[in-house]
Amino acid sequence: MQIVEAIAKVFAFRTLPTTILVVAVYLVLFASVRYGDRVPAVPKNQNGLNLTQAYADLHHIARRPHPVLTHANDIVHEYILSRVRSISQHVSYIEVHDDVGSTASWPHWSGGPIVVYNQASNILVKIEGSDPDAAPGGGVLFSAHYDSVSTASGATDDGMGVATLIQLIEYFANNQPKRTAVFNINNGEEDGLNGAFTFLKHPWSNLTDAFLNLEGAAAGGRPLLFRGTSTPALRSFNVPHPHGNVLSADAFARGVIRSGTDYSVYNGAGMDGLDLAFYKGRSKYHTKYDAIAYTAGQERALWAMMESSHATSLRLLNDGRTHGSGSPPVYFDLFGAYLVVLSMDTLLIVNIVLLIVGPVLLIVLLIADAAVQHGRTQNRNGHVSEYSNNLLQQFWAWLISFEWLKGAWMWAKFWVAVLVTLGLQALLAFAYLKLNPFIVYSQPTLVLVSAFTLAYLSLVAVVRPNSNHLPEKQKHVMFLQSYIFTWILLVAATVAVGSGVGGVYFVTAWNLVVLVACVIGCIENLLGAQGSSDVHHVHYAPLPRHDDEEHPEPEADAEATETTPLIRPILRPKEESGAIGWWILQLVLAISVPVILVAHITILLVAATSQTMVDGSSATTVYVAIAVLVFMIALPVVPFTFKTHSTIAYLFIIFFILSTAANLLMFPFSQTDPLKVYFQQTVDLGNISSPFPQVIQATTSLTGVHHYVKDLIVPKLPSSIGQNVTCGQTGLTRQVGLETCSWNSQLLPSPDGRSHISPVMRSRWMDPIVTRLSDHSARIRVRGINTRGCRLYFDNKRITRHKALGWEDDIIPQFPPPADGVNQLYLWSREWEPTFTVDVEWEGDESLEGRVACEWAEYESGSIGVDSTTGKIPALEEVLTFFPQWATVTKALDGLVEAYVRFSI
Repeated sequence: MQIVEAIAKVFAFRTLPTTILVVAVYLVLFASVRYGDRVPAVPKNQNGLNLTQAYADLHHIARRPHPVLTHANDIVHEYILSRVRSISQHVSYIEVHDDVGSTASWPHWSGGPIVVYNQASNILVKIEGSDPDAAPGGGVLFSAHYDSVSTASGATDDGMGVATLIQLIEYFANNQPKRTAVFNINNGEEDGLNGAFTFLKHPWSNLTDAFLNLEGAAAGGRPLLFRGTSTPALRSFNVPHPHGNVLSADAFARGVIRSGTDYSVYNGAGMDGLDLAFYKGRSKYHTKYDAIAYTAGQERALWAMMESSHATSLRLLNDGRTHGSGSPPVYFDLFGAYLVVLSMDTLLIVNIVLLIVGPVLLIVLLIADAAVQHGRTQNRNGHVSEYSNNLLQQFWAWLISFEWLKGAWMWAKFWVAVLVTLGLQALLAFAYLKLNPFIVYSQPTLVLVSAFTLAYLSLVAVVRPNSNHLPEKQKHVMFLQSYIFTWILLVAATVAVGSGVGGVYFVTAWNLVVLVACVIGCIENLLGAQGSSDVHHVHYAPLPRHDDEEHPEPEADAEATETTPLIRPILRPKEESGAIGWWILQLVLAISVPVILVAHITILLVAATSQTMVDGSSATTVYVAIAVLVFMIALPVVPFTFKTHSTIAYLFIIFFILSTAANLLMFPFSQTDPLKVYFQQTVDLGNISSPFPQVIQATTSLTGVHHYVKDLIVPKLPSSIGQNVTCGQTGLTRQVGLETCSWNSQLLPSPDGRSHISPVMRSRWMDPIVTRLSDHSARIRVRGINTRGCRLYFDNKRITRHKALGWEDDIIPQFPPPADGVNQLYLWSREWEPTFTVDVEWEGDESLEGRVACEWAEYESGSIGVDSTTGKIPALEEVLTFFPQWATVTKALDGLVEAYVRFSI
């Protein structure tokens, strides 16, 4: 008997066992999710891949910044071309093509009234499949870009992607695939996805109907499956350490993420495929910190990209057709070990079934429970109640005793706790937004600790008081309330799924496990009611609050009746201890499933968004998302707060105070997590009608968070001292919510590498010619010095027709030009110092006003292996020299310098 009692003390619903289990479950779940988020180790067996060689390739590719507008870009091109040629030279089924013939034009990916003209400089590799009949739908395209931005060497964006493709080419050179593989190692992605668009003009683009695009949007860590076009394509992502979530696809689809990748080009051309990219460390993205030395994981990050790409490529090339249609995919990974994939239609059906079956099942069980309890009362009191004659008197006594208020509060306090918790989370977020909005940029973990401890404390503060009486019953009530809450969420989630949003999948699982927990509670009540026996007409006093839960004493002043026993029994209500084991099953189910799913989302979302605010994203969105997610992580514990020890609350009060105080007082940026500032210099070369401008005006602009840029950065730059610095919203960049500070600078750039620019020699920059052909047409010609990228801006109207001479059959059918005209033309050549000639037409006979501009991005001088004619940008060198350690520079536009000449014809 003592053994049974000992077991009961350990496994019954009591304070100590409940507290230990709740803490253990949360700690294990948090640790497991965090452990699964690590960058996997490199295995000894690399399955035919060579990480050492790939890492050496990466060092050649990411040696220095190499955008299209630099000579370093040509060096990287030649290195990659030599590598793939050396791989293919003795393999009969591999063909390498240096694409210097394709040209194309298309609307700019941003959606504005802009058209791009581009000449290809892609490196293409085709590996013929061994069994063409195995894939009647076509081959598979593998894509990555070898250009970087001008302010980064591009270790992860996209050097690791290119190094991975070289390894895949080498692997399939030794292991011929069934389907044909086409590799597009393209150029110009950073300037508007140019390499992918131009590839569509190459004949090999017609050989593929599926694709895998490799990209980088941060600086290392685990690569994330950004997007997938279809459920069949997602199922090909069967990799050893999967990492993906449909939330990222939802964000792209709804414009929450405003950047683009080559995925959108291939998908727009009718292909099905996947987008795999790095996403952690956004503060280093497009800065000098996107370099091998600063990459999170370094070799392990490269291996993670290689491993996932290799496994996916085997499925795409050898396991049959992956092209599919129909319902979009819903997917998410668990602990970096399992990828769950289902269709949107399947999720919708499951939701509808749960919405209908769940309430019906619970109602039936509750009615059965009530019937059993009623029968139990009848058996206990007899078929004729002794109180039937005094029913009105008993009701009145119950009413004036306010016992009904206690019952009503037991049902209402769950909703009060929800409202109070959300309100306090909103207040905490408001405090951060007003006092230190960028603290989540460098201290996301502390922000999560602050929000989570507050969520737990606010839930406990409302639910816990006066709850020691009948904790089993109150647990059951809290589960029923939780079910109602998740059922309401499921209604909203079902509507969202119907509109194509898959990121609400966790609501389905949450509702299901709470339903199961409620069913367990009902069964527990039924079994307890059927197997219990109580003393007839014994008065049970409310239990005082004892954490050790010793037997309470009954009320001393209870009025004795003729049925009162001579010796008052000291009995515990059946709800006090609960059936051994039932509550454990409820706890594990109701907490583990939602916490696992939401914790995965929280880690992903915080890593992906906490450093996007300096890109122009809303800080409010970040803090609201954190508040909602930590609330959902804390809410599942509510049914068990009646039996969690108060020590947990006291510890959480300390954690909350310390973490919140630190978050409000600490400086938000550091050398590890630097503030990104966008650099741009513009040079006004005057009007084309005045061939000898007396003054060349150069304007330096820095775009970023207003206070930090204006007050803490610009005053540190010598060229701004004594200048009229103007700050405000401009059209310089596409970033929303940021401000630009500009001033006239005496630091003139040198496009041809020479150290001095005469103020009257426009020819050192460009030689534009604008000729009117008719009342509503003109020809514009421009040759930029030491560049291969120029632009035409039309300031007073849109042109209705345009044609770049020399671009034959240039329009991509899938991407026709805007029907209502354009006001900008971007011109890109594969050659240096080309002459662009463009004919334009407009409606009406009035004049056409605009600017002819060219771009420069080469600021390194004397670099090893770089042509001596490279340019210099002293304004950028000043920024690199005098910036504080907690800030770093990135490019604002395609060119670090844009020089322009105004015209009016």
